[in-house]
Amino acid sequence: MAMVTFSENHESSLISFEEGQALASLRDPRGEALKWTYSLGPIPSSHVVIIGLGSGFHVEALADLDPSIKITVVDSRDALVPVFRSQFPEIADRIELVIAENVQDLMKSDVYADVIANRAYVLSFRECWGNQVNLFSEFFGHLTGRSADAVKYHFEELGINMKALYFQSSNLLSIRDVLPVVEASQAQEGQKQIFRALGELVK
Repeated sequence: MAMVTFSENHESSLISFEEGQALASLRDPRGEALKWTYSLGPIPSSHVVIIGLGSGFHVEALADLDPSIKITVVDSRDALVPVFRSQFPEIADRIELVIAENVQDLMKSDVYADVIANRAYVLSFRECWGNQVNLFSEFFGHLTGRSADAVKYHFEELGINMKALYFQSSNLLSIRDVLPVVEASQAQEGQKQIFRALGELVK
């Protein structure tokens, strides 16, 4: 497990570090968080899942922007949680924090099932990923349905056999990547037409 430490900046805000790498802007963490939040535009869901807790300023900014939104944060570093709760007590009870050390933990969690069932909006705040880039990229791929395992999960529900084509599991898949699987499957013609139409839309 990577070493997580904390240090106060010039505004007496606690900034988290992972093996010496800051997980938020040292100079202006709140400004960085607000810039990210406003860049998102309208949020198309009442539930947002953020990949990465870091120092938590981006979570605070999103929570302040829309007090009605449900926010879940997924991270692998449990040492970040108590500091987040103490630094942002006004929103701590509103935020669901999920710690997953690997993809298997994530897929077994309630948040994974909820994302699939209720189409939560999945966001990433890469500025706080630190040394977890590879793991959090996997989390993002699974939660957005763009990893090979996630596509397999969804295709099984549709009766489509993923064995029709093999993917490199590290890549995020697009609709064009999975079209050959659909075409080679025993899926009903109506289902295939939906995937063909989606393929045309992304050209």
